[in-house]
Amino acid sequence: MRGIVILNLSEGSEPTIDIQYPENICDELQISTSGLLSLFEQHKTVKTGPNYLEMQIKRNVSVASFFTGHSNRSFLGKPEHSITIFLSDDDTLPKTFKGQVRRIAYELLPKRQEPDFYDQFVKYFELLKKGELDPYYQQMLELTQDLSSKRERIDDLAQKVSLLVSDRSDHLRNVDALKDEINGLYTKMDNWSGQMAELNEYNVSLTMKIKELNKLSTQHKNELTQRDAQITNLTTILNEKSEIEEGAEKLLDQIKMIKSENQNLSQEISKLNETNKNLKFQVLKANRENESHLDTITNLKLEMRAIRQQISSENSSKGKKKDEIIEMKKELKVLRRERDHYKEIVKKNKLL
Repeated sequence: MRGIVILNLSEGSEPTIDIQYPENICDELQISTSGLLSLFEQHKTVKTGPNYLEMQIKRNVSVASFFTGHSNRSFLGKPEHSITIFLSDDDTLPKTFKGQVRRIAYELLPKRQEPDFYDQFVKYFELLKKGELDPYYQQMLELTQDLSSKRERIDDLAQKVSLLVSDRSDHLRNVDALKDEINGLYTKMDNWSGQMAELNEYNVSLTMKIKELNKLSTQHKNELTQRDAQITNLTTILNEKSEIEEGAEKLLDQIKMIKSENQNLSQEISKLNETNKNLKFQVLKANRENESHLDTITNLKLEMRAIRQQISSENSSKGKKKDEIIEMKKELKVLRRERDHYKEIVKKNKLL
């Protein structure tokens, strides 16, 4: 429901906005005076007394309206007024909606001069919007008004009877007729009182049924909210399970990759072990060759000492010996280079 407005038909038969909620609903919906006038004319064509209708006053504006009536005797709440509710496209009106709007007219319109009328007006609209407003039935009001009018008629007849009794000689027949009419009216009044009591009981039973239905609707709403919460929890659990399954699949893929990498590493390790064995063998061979070269170096040193001694003693063969020494130094350099080369291999492969 978009909003509500109370319209008043002025003396010039022109509708005016008495009060509205929200305060600028007519401006928002661009409702003009001509549209409101057509609504009043439709009420007139239906019935001169209180009546209810639903219609479309614009292409995108539908209303549910209750007219209180033109006559000062046959009206509800306050004459010459209309309670109009602007409906939304998704509104589904209950069967008791007409009676609910009648209750607003019956209870709210007589309080128009009270200072908190606007607050009460907003409260009634919120109750109407929630469907928590009890309906009011027109038959009870019509019976009450009929009873009051009949009582007035009986009082008038009683006065006439008292006047006629003073002149019995002329109006005995009229008195008897009036007495019969009074008795008939009293019997009708008793019948109407019984009908009114039955309607009151029916209204009470309907009110109890409506309250029970409201309780059941609230219970159903609570159950629906609980089911929605359970559904959300189940969806979150399912999402978590799907995420766990995806994570498990990823872990399995990673385990397979790690296994394959492990196999590759084990193959590389086996290759490295073989190369390590070969290098160790080469180091042992180099050490043996180094030891043999060291022995030759020591032998050469001893020979050099002997040769030096021979050089000191044999000056004649000095030139020859120098040449031999030069050659032996060259051989020593070669042997030292080989030794350094083997040492670099040992250090590089960390074989010691």
